Amino acid sequence: MLQISTGKLFSRDIGYRNNLKGIIYTNLRLFRDDKIQTKAGSIFFVENASGPNTVIYEIEELMEGSEIGAGSVISNGISSLILDFAAILSFALNCTASPSHSLTERLLSDQQGVSTHRSPNKMIKTVFDKNILCHEDDKKFFINFTNHLIGLERKTYLGVMSSIRTYVTGIHRIADDFELAYTLLVASIESLAQNFDGHQSTWEDYDQNKKKIIDEALNGCETDIALKVREAILSIEHSSLRKRFQAFALEHISQSYFRDEADSALNPIAKLDLPTALSNAYQARSKYVHNLKKLPKMLTLAEYSEFCVIEDKKWLTLQGLSRLARHVIIEFVMKQKIIEKEPYNYSLERTNIFQVHLAPQYWIAVPDFSEGAGVQKLEGFFSQLKECLTNVPNASVTDLTSVLDEFELKIDTLKQADKNAFLTLYIIYYAYLNKTYENSVDHIKKVRRFIKKHEVKISNPCVEGLIVNTLLTHPIKWDIEAHDKYFKQYFRDRDKKSKIRCPDIFESGMILQLAERYRENGNEIKALELIEMAVENLPSHKGLRNFEKEYKEMPRAIDSKEILFPEIEEITA
Repeated sequence: MLQISTGKLFSRDIGYRNNLKGIIYTNLRLFRDDKIQTKAGSIFFVENASGPNTVIYEIEELMEGSEIGAGSVISNGISSLILDFAAILSFALNCTASPSHSLTERLLSDQQGVSTHRSPNKMIKTVFDKNILCHEDDKKFFINFTNHLIGLERKTYLGVMSSIRTYVTGIHRIADDFELAYTLLVASIESLAQNFDGHQSTWEDYDQNKKKIIDEALNGCETDIALKVREAILSIEHSSLRKRFQAFALEHISQSYFRDEADSALNPIAKLDLPTALSNAYQARSKYVHNLKKLPKMLTLAEYSEFCVIEDKKWLTLQGLSRLARHVIIEFVMKQKIIEKEPYNYSLERTNIFQVHLAPQYWIAVPDFSEGAGVQKLEGFFSQLKECLTNVPNASVTDLTSVLDEFELKIDTLKQADKNAFLTLYIIYYAYLNKTYENSVDHIKKVRRFIKKHEVKISNPCVEGLIVNTLLTHPIKWDIEAHDKYFKQYFRDRDKKSKIRCPDIFESGMILQLAERYRENGNEIKALELIEMAVENLPSHKGLRNFEKEYKEMPRAIDSKEILFPEIEEITA
């Protein structure tokens, strides 16, 4: 939000200027008359009798001009702005800063972590000190860094802010979880590496163990075939993320890291040892993420030393990793070009703005026969039908007569998946809403003629036919093997693109129908398995759970309609 509030991304004139203020608690100590002014706002010192130091954060929030009406926003408020500014302040000046008094107070205390048994100020220098004086050089660096950060291209800015937030969160986690803190510090570099390193995978980057097996399998193949196979594998496989992390970090370490910046470091690591140390850091991150492996004990005992030696290999401690990650991120930022003005659609990146699917009543009746529209409309209708069948107050289905009339004319022009989906919708819609049209004899005859002409497309064993029979509770005439086959195919494919997914209550009806067929065939074990599956697919349905208990005591006919929809009221469009 900070970059948006500067007006850099606006396409129109400024509509509102809002002067916002908030409090940041910190161990950074400004001199009495100090005011640090940046493009992301300013801070100045305020007297505080006890506890952490207090600074006032102040920003003029610019809002882009727009027409007044529904959806217009005149201010986003201080909350997101102050959180981001505090993160930048913490990161840039290597201090603790937060709008939360309790968090700042806890981090600056000598309180030991529940799992770490250490206070954070024993693990990292400066960051958790009671007071850190803000010198003139610090102010200049902070202003320069913040202004450069705000000036970045939007995509780069978003990536860097995510990295900075991850870094600051990792530093905070040192208070209670060394492994998570270490992982987050690695991730703060890794996220930039994956988004901005411009890496192009080569066969040499590929996992060496897999590479060896594939090379042996391709031995003897024509060169062009072997090359195409390797290129195909590289296009779907990640190259070594560890190598990319390592290369990105090394590329963004300047000479000052080993010179001026090393003056205040205890046991700064040598440049020639960094590749191994970075590889070890990534290995530690991976073992924690995948196996919750603890860090080697030596890493947590080293305190302010920037590295330790484990089995003759150098490892970066939390102190060493934090300095390195901060240096790499700063170097990356300062190498990027500044863009003074960048018109950009940031509407979905504003605070508390998110996208949701429109309810079906707003789009389902719009004629649309593009690829995928059939499945989309069928699922939208199912969601409305479910509410009607479960007696949701004021539930109704949208009148789809005009859409289905047009479908009659276009059925032969549609692709098979949409043709079957629209036909399924057509049959089920008119089956449930037949009373709505009972006074129109011509309409009913037309619908019946159309269904009779085309129902063969889904009367043979198929997923759509299974859905129709389930919703209309018709006895399925296919042999049980075909029934079971398409039942399994439905659940295997339901989350794939262009495949139909029914509401959970209809799925349980589908399961119960197959259970009844197995019961009729004398396979009680399979029937009970399917009943249990139906319950676990719809754990919110008390009637279904009660039926399961009763069935285990005394098996009986399985009527899915009676079990799932005991009281169905009339459905109207």
